[in-house]
Amino acid sequence: MEFYEGQTKLYKALMHPVRLAILDILRTGEECVCHMEAALGLRQAYISQQLMVLREAGLVQDRRDGWNIFYHVVKPE
Repeated sequence: MEFYEGQTKLYKALMHPVRLAILDILRTGEECVCHMEAALGLRQAYISQQLMVLREAGLVQDRRDGWNIFYHVVKPE
């Protein structure tokens, strides 16, 4: 059942249009939230909430550089 729980978490993370748009942006490389904010026209707090869901599902990872946090897709394929 653990396998199915992991799969369910993955599918739930992918069932949101903003999360898919974020993954599409990150597919080409690493970006910070400020760049995603400009590209999507959404508030930083909302994008950060969606990134948290993607991070918990194991789809993205982050890297801190000073004040900025950069995100990238774990498996771009």
